[in-house]
Amino acid sequence: MAETASKSRLKKDDLRTFTRLLGFARPYASRLAIGAVCSLVGGGSLVAMFFSGQHILGFVLRNQSFGAPSAIEADATGGAHPGLSAGAEAGATGGEAGATGGEAGATGGARPGLFAGDGPESSAGAQAGATGEAGQSPGGTPPVARPVAPRVARSAEPAPLDGVTGALAKRFLPQEDLERLERMGIGALLAMCGALMVVIILNSLAVFASIYYLQWVGQRVVMDLRVKLFAHLQQLSLGFYNSSSSGDMISRAVADTQLLQHTVTSVVTDMIRQPVMLVMVLGYILLTEWRLALFSLVLFPTVVVPIVLIGRRLRRISREGQRQLALLTSVMKESLDGVAVVKAFGQEAREEARFASQCRRFFRQMVNATKAKALNDPITHIVGGLGGIGVLVYAMAVQMPIMNCVIFACAIWALYEPVKKIGRISMEIQQSSAAADRVFEILDTPIAVGDAPGAVPLAGPLETLEFRDVAFRYGERKVFDRLNLTIRAGESLAVVGPSGGGKTTIVSLILRFFDPEAGALLRNGEDVRSFTIESLRGTIGLVMQDTFLFNATIAENIAYGCPDASRERVEHAARLAHAHEFILDKPQGYDTVVGERGVSLSGGQKQRIAIARALLRNPSMLILDEATSALDTESERIVQAAIDELMGRMTVIVIAHRLSTIAKCDHVAVIAGGGVAEYGTQAELLARDGIFSRLHRMQYGAASGAGSCGA
Repeated sequence: MAETASKSRLKKDDLRTFTRLLGFARPYASRLAIGAVCSLVGGGSLVAMFFSGQHILGFVLRNQSFGAPSAIEADATGGAHPGLSAGAEAGATGGEAGATGGEAGATGGARPGLFAGDGPESSAGAQAGATGEAGQSPGGTPPVARPVAPRVARSAEPAPLDGVTGALAKRFLPQEDLERLERMGIGALLAMCGALMVVIILNSLAVFASIYYLQWVGQRVVMDLRVKLFAHLQQLSLGFYNSSSSGDMISRAVADTQLLQHTVTSVVTDMIRQPVMLVMVLGYILLTEWRLALFSLVLFPTVVVPIVLIGRRLRRISREGQRQLALLTSVMKESLDGVAVVKAFGQEAREEARFASQCRRFFRQMVNATKAKALNDPITHIVGGLGGIGVLVYAMAVQMPIMNCVIFACAIWALYEPVKKIGRISMEIQQSSAAADRVFEILDTPIAVGDAPGAVPLAGPLETLEFRDVAFRYGERKVFDRLNLTIRAGESLAVVGPSGGGKTTIVSLILRFFDPEAGALLRNGEDVRSFTIESLRGTIGLVMQDTFLFNATIAENIAYGCPDASRERVEHAARLAHAHEFILDKPQGYDTVVGERGVSLSGGQKQRIAIARALLRNPSMLILDEATSALDTESERIVQAAIDELMGRMTVIVIAHRLSTIAKCDHVAVIAGGGVAEYGTQAELLARDGIFSRLHRMQYGAASGAGSCGA
């Protein structure tokens, strides 16, 4: 019972997920409606093609000695029964010979008709043929002449050739050929073929329009989903990224949505087109042979049940496959990001083996999914074959006219095509639900840090920034339990302390990457959560230890925060950051492309571009988070000179381990033990002989040494 309930819930979840996915199609209801109408037209024209084909086939069968004048003339006088076969004609001939005692009765008896189209004339001809074959009874009694049924003449003469077709025929064909074609009824045949071509063209246009509009909607749904997913990722807090793999996010945003793109386009198309085609063809079959239609419907469960069972298994396989693909993406991204470390330690073979192992896991999942999907076509083909056999058996049993049998067999085959695709819809939904679940899992992740209701743009210059009784933790790890710190406009504050004390967390709280658990961060006495995030961050410039540059020009990187900035403003910011000179030394100057993550620049050059990028926004506060810790002495001297010039122009917060970078700061805050352990000028803190004094002695009063991992 529990397993049954679980399967039922799984199916409902799949439908709910896919329904939510299709909810993205609501803005494009008009295109869906056009596609649906075109599907109706396509289904109706298909049925019309069956009827037209039936009439044309009947005409050809009635004129089976096509091109023999004697046959045409005979048919003109005696071919009243539709679908008359060769056996019927021979039977009729035998009937005449039997009535007069001729030899032709043997011919009539030797060619029995197979289908009902051979008709009562054939059986009568056979009986007459038997009589004619005997010629005379054993007792010498002369044969009894059987009355011959009068033949029914056609109700109308064959349509003559006229119009454009007639003009062309008269120009290129002799008169006797024209007369023979007119006796054959070629005009009626061309008229029927012309009507059929009109229906075929209409069907082709309707199918094209249906597929185009429905697939357009499917493609647009996935595009909107992908855009919404990326926009939501941009809004999520750093806490989400700290606990997530970037490779997994890339896989969900690219690979999962790519799978949805293929699935949604095909499913949206088939969900509308195939039921319409199914109803239309089934209606035609019901109108012609309702017993055989019921027999066809009995076979449907044999198609649907296996497909549903296979679809459930496919969903589980697909979800695991998408997870393995995400791990594969993560392994590749991690290896490429750390390629220098990989090469430095000679671990290329190890990374190759790790990637190959993950590829094999993904391959196994994809093979399992392919195996499950591949079972769909064989099942429908087997059932379709059984249906075809059933049609033939039924046709022989009821002596169905041959032309009806051929058309009906085509209709049955056309019926199973939508059945097969409708069955495939179930599989596609199961497979896409696994990918959609992973995408919706991201979309359903709440935005931990966002604009509060009623938030207003920040206005007015910075006067004070105060941490008041702030408490914060990362998961279970407590960082602050009661942080109190005030920063005044125009001053420079150095934040130092042991690793893990919370120095960088202060930066994250100022920028509202996180919000405190308790207490408040006040700007000019107002909680920063009352301001919009965009306006708050617009007043702050940030330079981080690990400088990130985009694969763009130097000018574009400097102007990243102000895309509309003029070249003059860009160059002015570069001068303030002591970057203008080295930029001009580049071959293309400010138009030099720096490469991915600024690979073509040195560490000091990247830091100066990052400082220029921060200064271009003209911030009221500049935050330098370990901005010089990874630089050599010469690069540090240049960057430090740029920083020193900025002090006094704006409020500056310097996060540092190296005390040499904070020599000109007005105040120092030592962060330790869940709050501010010491605060004051450097001279005051050195005199206290506390944490700052100890850090100072460690850097300036102890000799440095070197060691190795083998020591």
